[in-house]
Amino acid sequence: MFPQPAWHHDAADYLHPHHTRALLATAGSVSVEEKGWTYGIGGYQPPAKISYNLQDGVIVACDWVGFLCLMGASIVLMFKLFSFKGPDGDQDFFIGYREEKCISIFVNLIAAITYWGRICAHFNGDVGMALNVNFYKYFDYIFTCPILTLDLLWSLNLPYKVTYAAFVALIMMCGVFCNSFEPPARYLWFFFGCCLFVFTWYNIIKLVYCRFQQFMNDDAKKVRAPLKLSLTLYFTIWCGYPCLWILDEFGLIPGMAVHVLSMIMDVAAKSVYGFALLKFQLGVDKQDFCFGELKSLKNGGEMVMPEQIRPSKQRSSRYGNYDDDSSEAGFRHTRRDEPEFMMNTGNFNGQKEGGGEIEKTMSQIADLNKQLATLTGGQDR
Repeated sequence: MFPQPAWHHDAADYLHPHHTRALLATAGSVSVEEKGWTYGIGGYQPPAKISYNLQDGVIVACDWVGFLCLMGASIVLMFKLFSFKGPDGDQDFFIGYREEKCISIFVNLIAAITYWGRICAHFNGDVGMALNVNFYKYFDYIFTCPILTLDLLWSLNLPYKVTYAAFVALIMMCGVFCNSFEPPARYLWFFFGCCLFVFTWYNIIKLVYCRFQQFMNDDAKKVRAPLKLSLTLYFTIWCGYPCLWILDEFGLIPGMAVHVLSMIMDVAAKSVYGFALLKFQLGVDKQDFCFGELKSLKNGGEMVMPEQIRPSKQRSSRYGNYDDDSSEAGFRHTRRDEPEFMMNTGNFNGQKEGGGEIEKTMSQIADLNKQLATLTGGQDR
């Protein structure tokens, strides 16, 4: 430990390991070591919920793999998105004016930062706060899970985008509290989080199913496959995390296996899912699909086949202005700026008016020529 000034000794006596040991020993007859407390930053720390060595080579390698996959995915996603110039290839800032498509970049980048935090903790010997592995997990989840949900709902132009993303954030908050308490409060928080989870999961599935039924035609065949993959990953891995928590909590699988499985699920839920959804988004933009307002599949108690999504017929031949901003047109962000559109419209109207004046003038000249020819012929006779 670093030397402390004399004035600081009395105020910080409780931080000294011997004083901390004495205080804990007076609380009961069990010693500090038997309680599972370990000495770290600022004195003795409460027992961490881990049953494996964080300095193990498998754990360190696992964290490096997770960091490299997530960081690499964020870089590739950024390159793919920023280099996409629209369906006609002539819009340099196509994604710049549609920034909601960049959400997947931040999902992978935030997750990569948390894995980088784990790697840095390994270099410090995994002491103090680093012993609480759930700190890194939930710092990741409380940000990435809500914006993953927002990304999915936004890509499909589904209702309640922000509402269900906020519900997911609340579920992650329940997870934070769940891992901050001992039983029985721990299990009460888990139960409450599961109730919110089932409600949110079920309602998102209903919305996504309604939209997916509009992709059953041949026109949507190319974008249907990546959409199906992203939806499968999203909903299955959602169920995988609470199941993994239960297996870990009751010691049904080794802690090291939980660590490795968590990394695999993180990469699948963020990187693989992000690439699948990106392929769907760019496919939609290239083929110019319009997502209208979602309608229920039930009409008078009977199931009905929804109107199939097809390429828009409003696409401009040159500038890719294939969308209007009306509510009937649905969710599309491929229009040009209105000033340019108005300017072009004015030019077009001006050209039409100019053409009419030229035709009128030519007609008058033709009439004059006829009259001149008549007069000239009379004089010749």
